[in-house]
Parts: sequence; C-alpha cells; structure tokens
Amino acid sequence: MTGRVFDHTHAWQMTSGQLASAASLLAAAATEQFGPADEVIAVARGGIQPAQAIALLLGVPVRLICARHNPSSAIYTQATGRVSTRGTSIEPGSVRGNVLIVDDICGTGATLHAVTAALTPLTARGARLHTITLCRNAGASTRPSLTIWDDLREWVIFPWEPSPPEGICIQPLPAPAEVHAR
Repeated sequence: MTGRVFDHTHAWQMTSGQLASAASLLAAAATEQFGPADEVIAVARGGIQPAQAIALLLGVPVRLICARHNPSSAIYTQATGRVSTRGTSIEPGSVRGNVLIVDDICGTGATLHAVTAALTPLTARGARLHTITLCRNAGASTRPSLTIWDDLREWVIFPWEPSPPEGICIQPLPAPAEVHAR
C-alpha cells in the first residue's frame, strides 16, 4: 500500500454545489461507459452523500456497506492499510447487474479493494462492479473506475464534514470539469 501524499500547503474545501455537479458528471459517465446502472452501493460513511446523489440521478436504489480504514478523522491522518467491512445486510447473490460502488475519496486504494473483495462473494453471476469516487489522492496505489478530482496532494474537506481546526489554510476545490476513467 502506498501512503497518502500531502504537501501540507492547504486543505481543499468541497462545496455542496460541487458535490452536485460532480455527481451529475459521474452519473452521466457511468451510464456512457458501463450502461444503465442497476444499483449503487455506498461506502459508509464518506460515500453516502455522493452515492445518494448519483443514485437519485440514475433512478436506482442505494444500499450500504460499512468500511473502516482511518484511525481517526483528524486532518492529515495517514491510513492504516487495514480495512474492516461490516454492517451490511446485503444477502449472497443479491448484488446483480451493473453495480456502482461509490466512496468520497480513494486515499490509498485499500478501502476500494476491501469493499470489492467483500461484495464479490455476494454478487450474482454476471454482475459487474465499478468503483466511483469524487477524489483520488496522488499516493493511491489504485485508480477507481471513475473519479473527478485526480492526483490530489492535499486533504479534502467534504460538505458533510465539520469545519477544520483553526490555523488550517483552506482553498476552494476547483470546479468539477471532467471525469477521469481508469
């Protein structure tokens, strides 16, 4: 596992409007690249809001899988590399068709690998799993199927997170412009 890369010059701030625009771009790209989606699986906790936005745009249901990777949510925390998945009520064979697994960020790639590994035995024959994130850190050892902000070298503060501690320089994240595909 490669570690997350931080230059420590500032933290990026994502707005609710940027989340909505990114979800729209990702929903359109997913349909174009993978065909109509059958469902979205949100990686809790960070993937819940982007997954709900994408699923709403696509008119498909959302299910949840919990993954725990970071020892804390403190800014600039390095990931442990150990991911536990739990708290899913997804039954074996119930993951069918074209499935979008959505998370907020691919920091190292470990969460996406763990979630995909946990879901694979639950998939029906012919199911296709595609990973989608809003952001990807430059230190990630893997690439999601689709992402908007790629190769970021700073912490990202998402709209559903609390404000950062005093003394952290905040910069607005650039407007979402394109989808990066694996």
